[in-house]
Amino acid sequence: MIDAREVSFFTAAQLIVRKISGAAIGPEARRITIEWRYDRTDPWAIRMHMPALEAEYRFARELLDRGRIEPTGADGRVFVQPLLSQWVEITLRCNCRKCPAFLFSFDHSEIDNVIDATELLVPLGAEADQVDEAAVDAELARIASGAA
Repeated sequence: MIDAREVSFFTAAQLIVRKISGAAIGPEARRITIEWRYDRTDPWAIRMHMPALEAEYRFARELLDRGRIEPTGADGRVFVQPLLSQWVEITLRCNCRKCPAFLFSFDHSEIDNVIDATELLVPLGAEADQVDEAAVDAELARIASGAA
């Protein structure tokens, strides 16, 4: 474990954009850089930042970890699944009618490296140890009192 607040890790992905509705557009495929961001102050979440798309998704780190082994997240906006033994596929969906669905294919070892990098800050299963209970209590009291 390292003594740092956050870690960033860069990977490459094959991106395929599919229009969910609207004008029929064929899938567009291209290679892009992904920056993974993990912050121990938000230990259950991982952020997938896509500079080329000017977008960022925040989702459960456990979803990314489990998705390396079995399909997971089918009911949500983020779906992760292994493909053969070499690839991990992540589908990001938007709930609005005009947005595309983004399909990313990663080399399995790159996702393994992302999880390994986050575990240097907080081991999987030890997320609750990072929570400052006094700070949570203070924030809840502030919210309950109606303070802005």
